[in-house]
Amino acid sequence: MKRQNNTTLSAKICAVILLSSMVLSACADTQMTQEQKIPADTQTAQEQKIPAATYMGGDNTSAEVCKALKDAGASHVDVFQDWVTDFADSAGKNEKLEDNWSDPRKLKADTGKCMDGWEQNHDYSDTDCRMTAFLLLDGMLTAESTEKKYKGTYLMFDTDAIDNVDRYEIIKKKKDMFTTLYGEKKVTDNKHPETTFSNNWKDHGFHIDSDRISLLSIVISDPDSDVVFVGHTGILIKYSDYYLFVEKIAFEQPYQATKVRTIDELLHILSLRPEYFGDEEEAGPFVYANGKYLQTLKKPRASRAKSRTASSVILFAIFINLPQII
Repeated sequence: MKRQNNTTLSAKICAVILLSSMVLSACADTQMTQEQKIPADTQTAQEQKIPAATYMGGDNTSAEVCKALKDAGASHVDVFQDWVTDFADSAGKNEKLEDNWSDPRKLKADTGKCMDGWEQNHDYSDTDCRMTAFLLLDGMLTAESTEKKYKGTYLMFDTDAIDNVDRYEIIKKKKDMFTTLYGEKKVTDNKHPETTFSNNWKDHGFHIDSDRISLLSIVISDPDSDVVFVGHTGILIKYSDYYLFVEKIAFEQPYQATKVRTIDELLHILSLRPEYFGDEEEAGPFVYANGKYLQTLKKPRASRAKSRTASSVILFAIFINLPQII
């Protein structure tokens, strides 16, 4: 009987050791995966305080970004600055958005507070990413042809705001171009759905007359309707040694400007936003610079911090209960 108890005790201790080893191994694998995921140029950029991002919660950052827009040749920068200031003074104050630059991976706004702050001070719709980018590209963005009378549904909130809010009159004048560019498009090649947006750009002869500014778009696939549509967009300004990406996150969410060393670095930052991803088997989201397909955005794995925390909890639970186990 004593020998049997000793055998059972040994088996339990071995099981504890084996489980502990597995957990620690998983931590090591997660750490390696995370380190491999960060490009070398991203690590260099971190040392140089880039990437950096701001919600333009005050006059200093908004003035800096607007100067960059003007210098690059963007349109209606004064109107854009009014929109940014209005948002900062209402939704931004309610959420306490800061007037500084910080790590974009740590930048996070409380959507509920932003919505409350906007709605408490306005009786009309806020703007979104598509409307903001279209405003800044007015005059530079041209099209040889447009689709008349948009009949889709994916831009219903955009078109409702454009039709009913006076401050969006600039966009309303070119509404057909707006809906032709951003509206849903039927996928004709299911093996290569990423060609749909590029073909639409080419078919309608879209062009941006600038060697520094381009339109960066994230195109999302809806497999139920077999269409793709522009789920997010912003303007990208090229400098000699970095890029500036200017965007409006969404309706009643902040404006954001992000400095990065490379486009890959920017796409990694954008990939941290879960709202761009559907089920794993769904195609996309696809990323474009103007009408050129760049790549498919990849959803990152769980962060090392979360994995390490979970592993620590498991190990603690194992060893705190070791006397009861043995």
